[in-house]
Amino acid sequence: MKLKPFAAAALLATALSSASATQSVDLGAYQLSFDETTAFGWYAGSFNSATRTGFHWDVPASAQVASVGETMSTTVELPTFTITANEGWALSNPSGFLGNLVYTEVGGATTGILLYADVSIDGALPTSYVEGIAWTATGGGALGDISYSNGYFGENFASTVGGFSTLTFSHARIVLSASGGIFSSVSAQPQNLFEITLTATAVPEPETYAMLLAGLGALGLLAQRRSRQG
Repeated sequence: MKLKPFAAAALLATALSSASATQSVDLGAYQLSFDETTAFGWYAGSFNSATRTGFHWDVPASAQVASVGETMSTTVELPTFTITANEGWALSNPSGFLGNLVYTEVGGATTGILLYADVSIDGALPTSYVEGIAWTATGGGALGDISYSNGYFGENFASTVGGFSTLTFSHARIVLSASGGIFSSVSAQPQNLFEITLTATAVPEPETYAMLLAGLGALGLLAQRRSRQG
């Protein structure tokens, strides 16, 4: 994975604290409980397909930083949330996406985005993650002897988690940094997303298993009776 350089100050950033106001919504296969007090606010939407389900927030305009040669950073708190499987459903293979935030670098400046988060599965002790967001250059060149580059930050995060009943994502934030050169910036656009996707599979109720076993037993007795009569 190709990562952009980032300012050393971004590594020292700490989580923002805020009062918690947890909301809960039923999204069919699971309950989503989340903190709506961050700049991300209320979750923006959800989706379901034959194979995957999920939900997302719009990235707020506060996710931006700019520099005219100095080292600057902005920390934006991500919403804490918990996914809990509803009865009759099995959840697995969670993954995430963050992007696409645009960047500009002029005269040798650098930009970067770091993602910090704690993730707990089924009530276990949380695992802490620090991830640099990958970038893609879409333009660049030189004006005289001054170089410039622009593009966007965006990345899908694959997960090694298999099946789970609950997943909690907490103490999360993104740190945007801009440093050096003549000018640099990172900024969120209206279409930018923080999205979570997972697999939801319907699980037969115990009564369904009982009816299936009873049916198989009846078929077995019928086949045995026919073989004796033959």
